Amino acid sequence: MSAGNDFIWLALVVLGGLLAAALIGLGVALLRLREAEEKILERESGHGSILDRLQENEFRLRTIIESEPECVKLQAEDGTVLEINPAGLRLVDANQPADIIGRKIYSVVAPEYIEIYRENMRRVFAGEAVVYEFRAITLKNRIAWMETHAAPLRDARGNIYALLGITRDITEHKLAEEQARRHQTELARVARLSTMGEMATGIAHELNQPLSAIANFARGCIRRLRSDRMTVEELIEPLEEVCEQAERAGEILRHVRDFVRKSELQTRPMDINQIVRAVVKFTEHEARHQRTMVRLQLDPKLPRVIVDSIMIEQVICNLVRNAVEAIAEANSARREITIHTRLFDDHAVEVEIGDTGPGLSEAVIDQVFDQFFTTKRDGVGMGLSISRSIIESHGGDVRAESGGTGATFRFTLPTSDRQAKKHERADSIHS
Repeated sequence: MSAGNDFIWLALVVLGGLLAAALIGLGVALLRLREAEEKILERESGHGSILDRLQENEFRLRTIIESEPECVKLQAEDGTVLEINPAGLRLVDANQPADIIGRKIYSVVAPEYIEIYRENMRRVFAGEAVVYEFRAITLKNRIAWMETHAAPLRDARGNIYALLGITRDITEHKLAEEQARRHQTELARVARLSTMGEMATGIAHELNQPLSAIANFARGCIRRLRSDRMTVEELIEPLEEVCEQAERAGEILRHVRDFVRKSELQTRPMDINQIVRAVVKFTEHEARHQRTMVRLQLDPKLPRVIVDSIMIEQVICNLVRNAVEAIAEANSARREITIHTRLFDDHAVEVEIGDTGPGLSEAVIDQVFDQFFTTKRDGVGMGLSISRSIIESHGGDVRAESGGTGATFRFTLPTSDRQAKKHERADSIHS
């Protein structure tokens, strides 16, 4: 009986131990579960806080974008407008977001600029930030000029998923540019008229030579015909000379007419040496009257330049006449003007006009191209200012130098090679 009780007692002790161990394990498990729950709650609380901050940042960003006075938009790679702010809606004359969101941006781009717009979008989705201008036709058929600053928008993995664009209306700026250009063209024409008025004596002299020759040949033919001492064959040569002189007179008149005509800038490939020679011939009488020699040192192997020849003639004419007047006013002992043409670099030609006049002081050399600044007693200070505008409108540069005796003016003009490369780049954008 004692052995049986011992066994039962031992079994109860073992069972009690196992139960205690189980209770301890359960307590530990419950404790760990509670710790896990607390950690989960902490994480959820942290995630909620992060989510709240993200939502707050998104709200702040959206508020900024919506209050931005310029158009802010997101576009997909195919041109679909994903988002646009209220300023953007006003810019394209949309009454509500649905009028433009979900549609292709090309619906408000002028047809001739669609390919340019596509090329710039391609560059953005390739990772570039670009700035481009285009003409737009709004949803209400209003025509406007736009400028867009576009940059790629990337996700967390660095993949570009949208174009972020800021667009503004530059129509007024474009109109102001056009008005300024027209105003400058008109100023240049008035300056040419003034120049022609001052050069009237030289023009009359130039015309007088071919007209006198025509009259002399015609009278000679009449005298010989009346005396019956001239055959038909002998009449051909003097009549050909009459025709040649008449054509020369007509060419002079045509050149004068072109020089003073009112026209837009019309550039084409030209031989700069030919332009220089035409101006020298034009100013020859005035230079000779002031006992001034004009020497030419022209590089015969220069590429053609892309210019409006009449405009560039005006620049050279202004510089040559200024040199003649400076030499005459200073009564210089040595009276020479030298015109050089040379290759400036691979894409530009330089024209240099130097004289043996009194030169320019350091105090005024930086002002000579300013409007209304002049060193002449009766000057109005417009010739060099207009000349600089003309050269810069051709994509060139002009500067003045003076060292020792005399003044030197240099200007550059782009060559046809440079223009061809620009066209090649433009064609690659359009294609």
